[in-house]
Amino acid sequence: MRHYIRPALALALLVLLAALFLAPVPAPAQVVRDKQIYLPQIVGGAPGSSVFGMEMYRLNADRGIDLVKASGTRWVRRNALLWKVAEPNRGEPYNWNHSSIQELEQEMIRASELKLNLVLIIHGSPAWAITPHVAGCAPINPRSYEDFARFMAALVARYSQAPYNLRYIELGNEPDAPVVASEEQPYGCWGDTRDPYYGGRSYGEMLKLVVPAMKAANPAIQIMNGGLLLDQPYDPANAATLQGRFFEGMLQVGAVSQLDIISFHTYVFWYTPGQPRLGPREDWRVAYLNNLMRAYGVAPKPLLRTETALLCTAVTAECRWGQADMLVRSFVRTMRDGLLGTLWYIYDQDGFHNTALIEPSDIFVPRPAYFAYRHTGRLLSGARYVGPIPNLPPTVEGYRFERAERVIYAFWTDEPDGVEFPIVMPKGASFSCTKRDGGQFACATEADKLWLKAIESPAFVEVWQ
Repeated sequence: MRHYIRPALALALLVLLAALFLAPVPAPAQVVRDKQIYLPQIVGGAPGSSVFGMEMYRLNADRGIDLVKASGTRWVRRNALLWKVAEPNRGEPYNWNHSSIQELEQEMIRASELKLNLVLIIHGSPAWAITPHVAGCAPINPRSYEDFARFMAALVARYSQAPYNLRYIELGNEPDAPVVASEEQPYGCWGDTRDPYYGGRSYGEMLKLVVPAMKAANPAIQIMNGGLLLDQPYDPANAATLQGRFFEGMLQVGAVSQLDIISFHTYVFWYTPGQPRLGPREDWRVAYLNNLMRAYGVAPKPLLRTETALLCTAVTAECRWGQADMLVRSFVRTMRDGLLGTLWYIYDQDGFHNTALIEPSDIFVPRPAYFAYRHTGRLLSGARYVGPIPNLPPTVEGYRFERAERVIYAFWTDEPDGVEFPIVMPKGASFSCTKRDGGQFACATEADKLWLKAIESPAFVEVWQ
């Protein structure tokens, strides 16, 4: 049941919740050392902007868009605009006045006002454009590529200017999912088992016609492929992995070079057999996509992980805590791997294996993963990745970052009993030790070392002079 709140009460609640969501972690007392100790030299890339993002069901106050901004979010994604709604009949004027589009336009304006990077997904082709298929996600008939190109050019011309200021467009969602018979589908579905490249070449041919039309409307628009499902890499010896060749099909026809960003998805099921319960240390998709582009002579493209989550098939407190742990690991690794960003799926809905960061029935009730998201974003937004923490035990995963005058350490382990290790402290340094949600934990030095214990739940140490 939807709960309605009077405006004055809603405003008061919003102020209180913003205070809760933004509450700073208490600063620790300074600790002075009597020996000159140096941290290892920091090398690496230039300071980065925020990699933190999420998908939302609606970008409005009712679904918590203002609280999302308060969490430090930079990216938001919305699976919203259907071609078949704007052009149900071929050649007729585009119906920008449709109620769903008008509602979306208000959301776009609000996202622009909040200076969020909105990724807008365009999907849902009209029936006349996908014959002989029936699903709106199905491959567009080549005879309708030019129709789609005209529509996308008009869309870019309309929405890439004020007051919408749209900069990022995603063409479909999980196009490497198999073709289905259902008329309504929020993902896919160009996948064709009869094709040695699983439909990737057809999708690529569409891109080659549509992307130039969009760029002609506004050269500054940033275009990405529909986020790749990419469940497993292609193995010629295993026919069941054909889906993994979809991206290669796009490369085969020269479509990838025209894109600005490569979008892909990564999911982990809680307690997946054969791997750590929070997922593996490396996401194979990053190297897989980069290696394929390199093999086809395509200049490297920024990678954006447009969906990720730890999936809870059963709702338990343990899995909720696991989501918070996995979320921190995912965003830390995003910076390690040099990705443009990662977007958690989803902020305000539980329909896909219970992944919401807040209670969907009450946006003012955050879950453990929300606090982990907020604290990690506060620490690492704008930070520069330096490298692994030196001299760690092999069972500990940990990384160093630099932001302004601070060095930040993030670390964890999959060992059930935890693992102890030291980091070297500079003379006269202050430090703060925090859990993944921002709460402090006791940490102390011996001589010139700060001794820490890594456990499954990530933790942070900030060091400054």
